[in-house]
Amino acid sequence: MANDVPADSVSPHLFAMKLNAMLVLVIIDCLCNGFADHLWDPSQAEINIALCVTPIVLHLLNVLLFFMLLWHTFLLRSGLLLELWSEFRGVFLFSTLRFGVLLGCRIPRLIAALEYYKPGEYWEDPFSQAMFFAHNIVTVIYDSWLLRRSYALARVRYYKPQIWLKHRRERGKGSTLSGRP
Repeated sequence: MANDVPADSVSPHLFAMKLNAMLVLVIIDCLCNGFADHLWDPSQAEINIALCVTPIVLHLLNVLLFFMLLWHTFLLRSGLLLELWSEFRGVFLFSTLRFGVLLGCRIPRLIAALEYYKPGEYWEDPFSQAMFFAHNIVTVIYDSWLLRRSYALARVRYYKPQIWLKHRRERGKGSTLSGRP
């Protein structure tokens, strides 16, 4: 009976695998972003397309994986969606911002790859320059922040209601899950 694990408990091995998968996705994203703007030869069109589409897919996978990390938190298991939103709204808002910047950077680059622009034609456009800069800055901040938030989900407070209540009181929100101050 000592080996019986309650249905609502978290498997540390599975949690670690999800965190490692998140790290691998971030590394692949960084590699794609590092090379996407340096390949201009028409013979590399397929690689250009892949390097423009892959970061979009990776971003969506990272958001999905973050949701998967939230599955076993007591907030989601108990249906406390407003509490969950209160705690993690920054992740979802920043993910949306980063997705917009990612699309603003990658779609013009994809068009340039498909229409065989020369590098000079593409980089003369101030919008392309601004989006390249914004995308690189936002991506570095987003990836490091997302990893930090993901690893923070290993804290016990997300899995034990009593510890969560203590955490909420210490944050000074003024009310607990029951609605009393």
